[in-house]
Amino acid sequence: RLRVLLALVLSALAADASKLRSTGTHLLPSDVGAGKGGDHPCVAVMRETQAACRGNPYGSSDKDCNFALCYTADLNRERCADVVTDGTPTNVLFGEDLDKLIEFHSVQCDGGHQGGDGIRNARFDCGKVNPDGTWDKDAFLQKFAQAHPVSAETSGLTACF
Repeated sequence: RLRVLLALVLSALAADASKLRSTGTHLLPSDVGAGKGGDHPCVAVMRETQAACRGNPYGSSDKDCNFALCYTADLNRERCADVVTDGTPTNVLFGEDLDKLIEFHSVQCDGGHQGGDGIRNARFDCGKVNPDGTWDKDAFLQKFAQAHPVSAETSGLTACF
């Protein structure tokens, strides 16, 4: 009797899980990247962003982390809005994951125009760039693209080379 009861309970739980999944409610770590895991481009961008920020303590960031947060990941925010990037203990969507990183590292992505108080980002400069401030002698963009290829590709950065 106990086996039959256990089988019925497990069957009911499986049916409930199936019903929840069909309504769009995510339940498992397998929901990460819509079942593709790290092979999903949005998950890869998030992992590269996390890697770019790794090693920076709470409240601080470096050039790689800033660029990953405010440029490559942020440009993917809308496209990746419905993608689960972390499935444990509960599902976290791309934008929520990105916002947590931005808050943890105290990065200000807004106001990134030349002379602004945010993280420098040329997307704010359309039509009003001071040529004296555009050259990067360290080839930062090329180095970033090599270290974080999916982020560079999905944000359009590689088209700049």
